[in-house]
Amino acid sequence: MAALAALALALGLTWPVALHPTAQVVGHPGNDGWNHIWGYWWVAESLLSGDWPDQTGLLAWPRGGTLWFIDTVQVVLSLPLQLIGGPVLAYNAVVIAGLAFASFAAWLLARQLTRDAAASTVALVVYGASPHLLGQAYNGISETVCAGWLPFTLWALLRVLDRPTWGRAAVLGLSAGLCMLTSWYYGLFAALAGVVVLATRGVTRPYLVDWRAAAPRLAAAVALAGALVAPGFVAFQRSLGAADAIVSRDPEFVWNSLLFHNITDLAAFFLPGRTPSPDLFAMHGEELVIVIYLGWAGLLLAGFAALATRRHREFGAWLWLGLLFFLFSLGPYLNVGGEYLQVFGRRIPLPFLALFEAFPVFDRISHPFRFVVGVSLAVAMLAAVGLRHALRARAPRVRLGAAVAVSVLMLVEFGLGSPAHLPVPTADARVPAAYAAMADDPVPGAVLDLPLTVPNLERAVYVWYQADHRRPVPWGLNDPMPSALLANRLMVSLMQVEATRATSLPGGLPALDLIVSGRALARQGYRYVVLHEDLYPAFKRHQAEALLTGVYGPPVRHDDDALLVWTLPEDLVMEAFGGLAAASTGAPPAAPAPPADTAAPEAAP
Repeated sequence: MAALAALALALGLTWPVALHPTAQVVGHPGNDGWNHIWGYWWVAESLLSGDWPDQTGLLAWPRGGTLWFIDTVQVVLSLPLQLIGGPVLAYNAVVIAGLAFASFAAWLLARQLTRDAAASTVALVVYGASPHLLGQAYNGISETVCAGWLPFTLWALLRVLDRPTWGRAAVLGLSAGLCMLTSWYYGLFAALAGVVVLATRGVTRPYLVDWRAAAPRLAAAVALAGALVAPGFVAFQRSLGAADAIVSRDPEFVWNSLLFHNITDLAAFFLPGRTPSPDLFAMHGEELVIVIYLGWAGLLLAGFAALATRRHREFGAWLWLGLLFFLFSLGPYLNVGGEYLQVFGRRIPLPFLALFEAFPVFDRISHPFRFVVGVSLAVAMLAAVGLRHALRARAPRVRLGAAVAVSVLMLVEFGLGSPAHLPVPTADARVPAAYAAMADDPVPGAVLDLPLTVPNLERAVYVWYQADHRRPVPWGLNDPMPSALLANRLMVSLMQVEATRATSLPGGLPALDLIVSGRALARQGYRYVVLHEDLYPAFKRHQAEALLTGVYGPPVRHDDDALLVWTLPEDLVMEAFGGLAAASTGAPPAAPAPPADTAAPEAAP
């Protein structure tokens, strides 16, 4: 019943994507989902062709680079679904299954703790439908939606402590390894939580554990988890440190993210409201949301647990866990109401800052607010304990009915009192037909989509379209404007058109420079330029079309999809691929040699 309830809850939270699982995708269309869906396609294509997915020439054209896709484990697990229905189906299934598994695993852990299946229902909702997880689904960050391995690992740990066996140790090792491979954040959380649980059990009730039997089995579980994680972790670290890394986490980037973007507002944990704090849309024009609201229904039940339980032995570990994760989630400095508090002109440092500066693992953490997952899990466990004590004298049907009623109340609070969207919005994942036709073109070359200056995450849909046209694109994942485009006069002119309020092109445009730049773009290996009419205001669309038509001639119009497509001259494009003779070799366009004139795109025609 709990498993079915968890699945029903996950389907409801993502409705109606289950009705159109290959055409719609869970998450806001202006967020990170397109990058993740692209990764599902790319990893599956690489594995099925016999290649290990750590290098790609499909992104950051013409350079390409090293990449470890953060969702690789989820891709492998969902590969059969991708073979049946494609990457959109696989991605949606992972998100829905992730929410369902998070709910069910929290229920399992709460039942192990309370021995009360009915009271554990609130844990299912507090954790599995937490505003933070709903916010991550909204943001399209699928690896952080898959939060079920954290409570499942702790459930497996409690079972080993209750009755140490090699079978239970194997389950613990497998779940801990999958927890870390699913999300490096959650792997770290599981390690921290495991230490707290072991320390608390060893101090408060050591007599309940057969430590002689448990110790070697716990060591074996750690060894098994380490063996599973080591190859992926090494590949991940190597990809971040590579000179041609597609995704990097240099210290300056991480520090700026901590201070100016991924901010944790102390008040946002407790104050109801629909507007997130920080408001990234108001600050940066981004649709991403940082949601850390905990919910007062769960907090009140947790408070009741503290009053109803003698000597706090039953929930002491979860109280300490909640406080520990809460402190870490606040980030390096105390922020209240969107402002950093200061004493004598200096920000107030927090424990996260000391760990960030002292430990190599912490200095890569650019999203401290994700520690709220651990806080939500602690609140879920404490709420289940509190509800068990509140209902202990009631009949079974009354207890179950009361637990369901409280759970519904929590859902209403999450939907109306937090910035989370319930249900999570969906986006149209269908790829315009014009891109499929590009895949049939025997001439290799990259695709450049316009407009250029849309926000990074909104622009990520251009990367997703690659699943149909199968050609390189200049974009990385969440990267700024590629330097090769900034060096091209035609591209700079298009950026100026996109930025200006003028209703017509200025007179006296440098026609020769624009034509030379247009030919240089072809020599860099670009085969197609695609203009998305719906992404421009009408007056800017007319200017961009006029500019490109003056350089390349009239486009092919795809009115059904509101696209204009320019095909660049074959002879110029082929110069980037070793001459016209290469056209008959059938060489794949995904990873050609970098063109010789990349450093000097304004070379004479």
